[in-house]
Amino acid sequence: MSSNEPTDDDREEENDSPEEESPVSEDSGESTAESPTDQDEDELGDVVETDDEDQPPKRISLKERLITLCTPTKLGVSIAVVAIIGLAWWATRPIEPPKPPEKPPEPDELYAQQIEQILSGDSTQLHATSYEIDDAKLLLIPLEELEKAAEQRQLDLLADEASSEDDAATDESSSEEAPLPPGSSFTGSSRESDEPEVAELPKLDTVLIDEGVITDEGMVTIAKIPELRHLRLRLSPITDEGLKPLLERKSIWFLNLPHSRLTEKGIRSLSELPKLRQLRIGSTLLGNDIGRALLEVKSLRGLHLIGVPLSDEGLKIIVELPHLESLYLDDAAITESGWDWLFQNHPQLHVHINQRHHDRDPQHHKHE
Repeated sequence: MSSNEPTDDDREEENDSPEEESPVSEDSGESTAESPTDQDEDELGDVVETDDEDQPPKRISLKERLITLCTPTKLGVSIAVVAIIGLAWWATRPIEPPKPPEKPPEPDELYAQQIEQILSGDSTQLHATSYEIDDAKLLLIPLEELEKAAEQRQLDLLADEASSEDDAATDESSSEEAPLPPGSSFTGSSRESDEPEVAELPKLDTVLIDEGVITDEGMVTIAKIPELRHLRLRLSPITDEGLKPLLERKSIWFLNLPHSRLTEKGIRSLSELPKLRQLRIGSTLLGNDIGRALLEVKSLRGLHLIGVPLSDEGLKIIVELPHLESLYLDDAAITESGWDWLFQNHPQLHVHINQRHHDRDPQHHKHE
């Protein structure tokens, strides 16, 4: 054995000496110790990046937050919550009991309303289509107020006529004098411009009764309406005797009695109404001889006969009325030769047969 080989004691001293540690192991130890400074391990052992204290925190935008919140699961839960709240409110809301339907006004109330409108000047007609009026209800018409209003209107009319005559006389006398200076004006009225106008006076000029029966006794009341111009009484069997009081009302221009009991005598008496222009008459007591009676009512412009068996001879008499423009015949007995004669000799007439235009009527037009 060579003397240069180290002994066992020398080997032990070399192993125990700290100065002779290998530099490689020190370097590897340093690198191993420095590597975990920038990285950490999470609970599962994965390496995650740590926040840098020198770098500011990153801000998340509102859009990204909304996207995060509006996930399908969260959106579904939100909708369900809103639906549950809405259903809970709907189930617990206070419920009002349904209101009973309004009761329609009684006929007496409707009639009273029309009378009130006439008195206030809002209406000039009494039109009963949905309720009945009889002789007793006619007594509720305010005849005294209507009479006073008619008298006042007549006085005002006379005053206006007198004022017009005075103005005309003044104009004639002043025409020879010097003219008015420029910019001046003259009015015939003495009322100041700021003076309030007089309220409209009540007036009743139209009575249309389609329901209920008016008798000859009720005609006495109707005849007292001072400015009556248009009268229609359906279902009312007015006779010649009941027509007499109405003949005092000279203002009537339209008379409609489709269910009357008039005779030729009553038709002749209508000549006492100077302003009568339209006549609509139905009566089973009238015959073909009505033509001669109608010729005495020379003011007529329109004539409507209902259920009168007028023949060709009667037609030729009626059309001799000097101002006749319109002729309506229902259930007449006119032949085709009678119509041929009519349109050849009186083409200007406006003719209806049974509520329809005659095909040869030169003034044929549609009715809506």
